Amino acid sequence: MVFRTNPSLGPNIEQVVTADDVWYEGPGRGAAGAGQVGSPQLGDTCFGDDGRLRMWVEASGTIADAAAPGTQVSITVTGEDNVTAATGAGGWYAPPTTVYGTDILAGDRFWAAKGTAP
Repeated sequence: MVFRTNPSLGPNIEQVVTADDVWYEGPGRGAAGAGQVGSPQLGDTCFGDDGRLRMWVEASGTIADAAAPGTQVSITVTGEDNVTAATGAGGWYAPPTTVYGTDILAGDRFWAAKGTAP
């Protein structure tokens, strides 16, 4: 299991938070993402103990489950708290089968991993 090397709150690096939930106990996000504000915020970054940079993103559509290193995604930043990931050639990766084990659906949030260690 990979863990965060910098101090920050929120889901562990290998956790996916589904579209109707937040990382802590309490009501989930409502329709169109409205509801409680959780930590981390979209676009937050951290390093794992494996040396890889990760960014907290929201899936804009279904991202198919894949073996390591995971499905490659491209990240789009269109405004404050609007950082999305979609299947593409962006050099970032969704969690692989060994970590999550199912497709990531639109609205799900996860730590996208940079393709190579620094």
